[in-house]
Amino acid sequence: MILLKFCWILIVVNALTIGGGFVMLPMLQKEFVEKYHWLTNKEFMDAIAIGQVTPGPLTVMNAFMGYKIYGLLGAIMAMISSYLPCIIIVTLVAKYYYTYKKSVIVISSFNGIKPAVIGLLAAVAISLGNTSLVDPITFGIAIISFAVIAFTKIDPTFVIIGAGVMGALFL
Repeated sequence: MILLKFCWILIVVNALTIGGGFVMLPMLQKEFVEKYHWLTNKEFMDAIAIGQVTPGPLTVMNAFMGYKIYGLLGAIMAMISSYLPCIIIVTLVAKYYYTYKKSVIVISSFNGIKPAVIGLLAAVAISLGNTSLVDPITFGIAIISFAVIAFTKIDPTFVIIGAGVMGALFL
């Protein structure tokens, strides 16, 4: 029963989130950590971190959470549940895109969705910050990482690796 509920949550969240994978993090954290207590907040953060250093970060993150909750079957079902809504939605959108792309309703809907996506991304940043920024060192690593990503052309992969090294050295 837990596996079915877990898969259903992933299907619904993946079907309803627009704006990229990070938009789904507050919803997944609320369900998996706060509501059902399937994961601790640390395990949830570990899933995000593991996902970020691999190709396909959200798939790996969901598979990691599925594995923690229900083993190998949970990991496999998490991947299926993550992709199924996307496949269905993209297939339908592709079929009707050119017919309705200039529709006032479609354009207005996307204009309304954009601020909501920004709000959800801000919620993710605040949630992750509250959990991760626990002392001056972690705060400093976050500020330096942000500055490097925002003001240089350094690949974020190197920033993540550098932040990990700094954390290992100073924490």
